[in-house]
Amino acid sequence: MVTLGETDSRVKYRKQSEERDHLPEETEMFEITDFTTASDWERFIARLEDAIHDWKLPRSLPETTFLKDSFVTGKWKECNSDITDVPDFEYLIKRLYLPAAYAETLEAAIPATRSDPPRLSSLSKTCFSVNEFPALFEQMLSMENDFPNSATLHPLCRWFGLADFLVITASPFNQIDWQVKEDRIKLIQSSMVIAVANTKCPIPMFLQFGELSRLMFVGVSEVAGFRTLYEIIDLERVPDRMKTLSGLVEIFKDKISQRAEGATQLIKTSIQLTLELNPDEVDFEGLSDELIEDRKPDGLGCLPFGPSEFDSFVLRLLASWPNANADAIEDTLLHSDLDPLQAPKWAVQLNLNEGSSYRLSDTLMNFAKQVHKKETVQSYLEFLERDIADANAGDQATAVLNRLTGEGDERLRSRLSKALYSRLPTFHLPVPIDAESLNEILAYLFPDSELAKDEQRVFPAFSERSESAFKTIKGAPINSLPFRLALTIQFVFDNYGGLLGVAYLWHEILLELRYRWENGHLVPGVEAGMPNHGSCLLNQKLQMLNCCIAKREAGRVAAAASNDALAPVHSKSPVYYDGVDADVTDDDDEEDDEFFDCVTDDSGSLPGEAQGPVAQKPLKPEGRKELLGTLTLLRDTGMPLYVPITQESAPMTEDMAQEHLERMVATDDDEDGRAARMRMQSVALVSDMSAFKAANPGCVFEDFVRWHSPRDWEVDSASGEGHLSERMSQAGSAWIEAWDSAEPKSVRKQKRLFDECVEAEKVLSYLTLTIGGVFRHALPMLLQAGLTKLFDEMDATEISPPCEKGAVLKSVSRLLSDTNFSWLEYEKLIKLVRLTEQIISTHRTLESVAKKTRDLPDRDGFRSFLRTMVEARQLTAIPGGARSPLGQCLAAIFDQRNQRSSSREGSPPIGTGMDEKGLKKRCLPAPSLKEFILRTVAPRPYQFSRPGVHRMYTSIRSGEVRIAGAFTEDLMYG
Repeated sequence: MVTLGETDSRVKYRKQSEERDHLPEETEMFEITDFTTASDWERFIARLEDAIHDWKLPRSLPETTFLKDSFVTGKWKECNSDITDVPDFEYLIKRLYLPAAYAETLEAAIPATRSDPPRLSSLSKTCFSVNEFPALFEQMLSMENDFPNSATLHPLCRWFGLADFLVITASPFNQIDWQVKEDRIKLIQSSMVIAVANTKCPIPMFLQFGELSRLMFVGVSEVAGFRTLYEIIDLERVPDRMKTLSGLVEIFKDKISQRAEGATQLIKTSIQLTLELNPDEVDFEGLSDELIEDRKPDGLGCLPFGPSEFDSFVLRLLASWPNANADAIEDTLLHSDLDPLQAPKWAVQLNLNEGSSYRLSDTLMNFAKQVHKKETVQSYLEFLERDIADANAGDQATAVLNRLTGEGDERLRSRLSKALYSRLPTFHLPVPIDAESLNEILAYLFPDSELAKDEQRVFPAFSERSESAFKTIKGAPINSLPFRLALTIQFVFDNYGGLLGVAYLWHEILLELRYRWENGHLVPGVEAGMPNHGSCLLNQKLQMLNCCIAKREAGRVAAAASNDALAPVHSKSPVYYDGVDADVTDDDDEEDDEFFDCVTDDSGSLPGEAQGPVAQKPLKPEGRKELLGTLTLLRDTGMPLYVPITQESAPMTEDMAQEHLERMVATDDDEDGRAARMRMQSVALVSDMSAFKAANPGCVFEDFVRWHSPRDWEVDSASGEGHLSERMSQAGSAWIEAWDSAEPKSVRKQKRLFDECVEAEKVLSYLTLTIGGVFRHALPMLLQAGLTKLFDEMDATEISPPCEKGAVLKSVSRLLSDTNFSWLEYEKLIKLVRLTEQIISTHRTLESVAKKTRDLPDRDGFRSFLRTMVEARQLTAIPGGARSPLGQCLAAIFDQRNQRSSSREGSPPIGTGMDEKGLKKRCLPAPSLKEFILRTVAPRPYQFSRPGVHRMYTSIRSGEVRIAGAFTEDLMYG
């Protein structure tokens, strides 16, 4: 309402305010869509076209046909391209093709005369001229590469006979959609059709969808005005219509809409039936002892060999009809002409099962896997040392006192010596190795013990190998204690509780080694002498322990022979007996000895001659061993020169030598450092000098050189006088400095260079290993035993193994010589061992199958064929098929297997045949795989359309059928 006095402008403003109050709070906004912008789908098509252009794919395939079996023997090439810049389409496009080097031109393939076998399909000749026939269709019709026998070949090559194609799969970078789902198949397939049409690419393009293991594809190709669609179906249940060739032909004709009379004459088929012989289904009762011996469980001192189960290989017999008219073969549910014995072509192939378990290679691999275990042996034994929770405290105290006083029950006594108490605790849990088995194991390891004499059992021994390369392996001598110890650890690990059993065994071995050290019994099965640095560290440690035992026993024998009561300088240490001054007991007697310095003029002093007072009592000679020929002292020509009793050089293991070298390298490079290095290097030299001075009082440096290094004492031929060599006479010579610092002491009074008590305790302490260390130190000997077993089997077989002995030994030598163990190199070695073991076992099993067959026509010839087949491991054609002598042998082999399986399973096998010459009738097993390829050239989609090529591949297994069809339609007259 307009009130009095309001102007026109005020009235207009009020009306506008009221209208705004009635408006909604949010006004509707319209989005403008730009339809000129490319969508994700269009960008995906563009990326497909870019990949085709980037690879410079031809617009027409070369007029070539691929040679026979080129799909298997040729080297396929591959190139990839990612499509990741499109958000909803992140895929990988890949091209696989066979180079033209494996093909020949169509003109060269045309036969020169009618007598030559035709290379081109008769179907293509009836509908096309050579110049008009597309090369893609020739690949689909070609029979040169039907049923290629290769496990690594792409399935599209087998199904459609293609030598060049593109495949689109889900990109590995796609974290959300890692597989192409079925709801996108039509969208991507239409994109493929557009891309192929725009680029005029004649190469087929496929899309893989669903789970990768299903191998499901759809594809398309366009060439010469034809479009070919590729489809695949996979069924878990086989319909009755798809079980026979007749049903498949009906399906094929329904698909191409050819139901007229006479259409069957244009359909060509290739058929292949696969019969299998599995060794696990063969009854080997009463066969050769070698095969039975391989099946026995491995015992103590042996290594297993051969497969764990009889599933190591499959022998396949391929019966094929390469090019037949579909209407000439009757194959229905009631009757079938597809008798393998009547097949024109036979081929046989031996397929090794990669997933089979082989005992020797598995043993070596499982043993090496324990090397990295960090747990100690004691940690495993804690499970056996736990006290019973409700045990009486008084009983526990009594047990502790009994252990301290050495009183215990009979079960604590040693397994090896009836007089030795075992240091094992009272185990309340059952031990992993029972007493009887442990006695047998320890008798095998220590054959000189009383227990071994009581057992009176002969254990197996490995044969000595003549290969010189075995000496380069840092292991241990064959059948030595470290060698037997590695076999025992493997045996206990496999049969007595795994790691717990090995820990228990190692604890017992350490007890026996300590017992032998404390009672002076040498360790058997160990090389005498210094530690051999060319062997493994475990062998060197045992050699060092034997050196300690022998050293202490030699001192005890010498002390007993002197009929003296000399006490050792160190507790539990032998004394050095030199045969002189038996009344001297220890180093304190040095205060009663009389010393003197040579009385000479300063001008006439010789290098290294002591200078000092003149009036001293002469030294008393000690530690003389024997006269040094007729030589006399230079200063006292009347005194003969004696050879002193010296200390033997201290034995050192490889790790000790490395530690000594590291200490020397760690010293500084100044004067003090050089002096320290000189002292470390001349310890034995100073000891010899001290013993020489004690045995020859009044001697000089020249006398020592004449005995210790005769080459440095040069005699003038003219005058007959001798003098030091230039090396020895130089001022500041290390030898002269050592001579000056050496005091006249016999070896009995010297600090010993080799303390056997200390070194023996170091050895026993070192052998207190982790459980992984036990396996690591035993691994070289187990490798030795494994190679010895493998080489023995190689020598016993007639086939040529895939590896050379020298190459294997060099690989093992290099592997064990490296400081850092290379697991990758070890795996390569085990793979080679496994392959050799697999081939030898397969040949042995096939030989046993041949022996089982009672009526082989040519047994010797068939054995030769088996040897060749195992060595080659390739598809081998059988000329003449079932009619040939070799074919008759194979039929007999499969006949024996079939008779057993039919009686067991109750299902009658297919196929019977009688040779025209009156040979025995054979009954072969049912095929495990049927494969059919149907081809034809027919118009589609209408009768007036140009004829195109159609192909359908079918494979039928037990419970599965797969059909891959390629059907062409005419775009020009369609």
